[in-house]
Amino acid sequence: MAPTVARSTRAESSKQRESASNGGQALRPVTVGVLLDGRIQEGWALASLRQALAVPGVRLAAIAVARGNTRISVASRLHGLLDRLDGQVRCRNERLFVPTDVVTELGAPLLDVEVARHGDGWFPTEAGVAALRRCDLDVWLCFTASPPRRPLCSVSRFGVWGIEIGRNISAARAWAGAMEVADGSPVTMVSVVDYTESGNGLLYRSFSATVRNSIRRNRLSCLRKGMSFFRRLLERLTRYGDTWRSARRATPAVPAHYPALREPTLSALFRLSWRLVSNVAANRLHSLRRLDQWQIAYYFAEEGEAGCRQDRLRYLVPPRDRFWADPFAVEHEGRYFIFFEELPYSTQKGRIAAIEVFEDAGPGESQLILERPYHLSYPFVFAWSGSLYLLPETAQNGTIELYRCEAFPLRWSLHRVLIEKVSAFDATLWSENDRWWMFVNVAEPGADSSDELHLYWSTTPLGPWTAHRGNPVVSDARCARPAGPLFSRDGKLHRPSQDCSLAYGHSILINRVDVLSNDEYRETTVHRIMPGWREDILRVHTLGGCKRLRVVDCLVNRRR
Repeated sequence: MAPTVARSTRAESSKQRESASNGGQALRPVTVGVLLDGRIQEGWALASLRQALAVPGVRLAAIAVARGNTRISVASRLHGLLDRLDGQVRCRNERLFVPTDVVTELGAPLLDVEVARHGDGWFPTEAGVAALRRCDLDVWLCFTASPPRRPLCSVSRFGVWGIEIGRNISAARAWAGAMEVADGSPVTMVSVVDYTESGNGLLYRSFSATVRNSIRRNRLSCLRKGMSFFRRLLERLTRYGDTWRSARRATPAVPAHYPALREPTLSALFRLSWRLVSNVAANRLHSLRRLDQWQIAYYFAEEGEAGCRQDRLRYLVPPRDRFWADPFAVEHEGRYFIFFEELPYSTQKGRIAAIEVFEDAGPGESQLILERPYHLSYPFVFAWSGSLYLLPETAQNGTIELYRCEAFPLRWSLHRVLIEKVSAFDATLWSENDRWWMFVNVAEPGADSSDELHLYWSTTPLGPWTAHRGNPVVSDARCARPAGPLFSRDGKLHRPSQDCSLAYGHSILINRVDVLSNDEYRETTVHRIMPGWREDILRVHTLGGCKRLRVVDCLVNRRR
């Protein structure tokens, strides 16, 4: 059968998407202003503003420049040198850091705002406050490298919003994300705050895995995701109007010992330099002496037996020139198979393979079942309406593709493209009460694939698929990315997910799904599966089962 295409809601125009999600009601118009500390900003600021201004109903009315609000210490100058050196090595020609004349590009009316300094912050003078208020705006979007002193006087209906990386550090500052590298924090926090509120003024929060060998790349990783946050909040403001705050999703908790140094110091720079050198050296030494290889393992459990019994695992060791990962258990006509990703190191392109396993005998030979010109992984297999279907990851092709079985297990044909123009990872389906749910990580352009879980729903697995109103429903590298099929236990739905904070696919969380509806999603972590049950096992990131067969994968540290 020739493949058909179900159009994605993401591929629709923003206007169609917002109209549908708002029940056909008119959107609330929103006027915004931009608050800068100079005409020239890094390219990401302009990219963020263009996303925000593309939201239907949002109009730019003014640009204000608050000059002279930044003081530069000796430590800040030294850190600037280190950051530029790191940028030359790690982020050469990165467009998001290219200096850009934001005022000229946007072409809105410009006003200068008088400011005064007090301690480690700044604030507009009475004349400056009056000038900002005369603009009569809904929101000011702040891109100053030094955040204003809180709480800022009210100068608009919905506040003055700023993007921060870390604790109280503007995303526009080179120091953003540096302390997380210096202190070895597994995650780096990206937030939107309202400077007119007392306390933290939190509007939105997400966590990314810290890039430990580069301060510039750690900040870049946060910016690629964080520069979409103004757009997301403005979409909710136009949709819900004055009640938009009640529509916000729950924010993830901050780790107990999260770094909190707002300004660089000489001692912090020493720690940062040492951490960078030691991380790079350790990685090089490890790669020379060891081969880290993903392997899969399985065992046969008793009917209804819960959990994962590591002591009963049988390991399937691939040849040294490839790895095997993302195992899915499949029972077909009384026979048991494991479908998995096979990636030869020579091509760095995954494909789907399968192997038959037996309870009282050794496994069969692995067989290649699906290969495409682009990377394939995470072979989610399910049965529906008398047929078997395969939903592999095809993010490299910008699609979510569904394959139908023609002859088990070797022949599969493309049946339908479910969603187009999307960077989607590890799509996992669940059917309940005549409703199909798709749990899938979706990444902003260039952003990390492990950070944000999205939901879609449909009446059939063939679509069309509708995006959940709260997307992303989870924005946290510690628990977002799927780690295998969902399952029901004791009447409760559970979702396995990956903790990618310490490393990609470091460990597995079992999350109890507390709320799953068109408007809301909430889950609670109830169990964690850690690596290390054998000395050479470093990570574990996929867990599943079908009837009596249980499967898991693990990263094994092998000597070269």
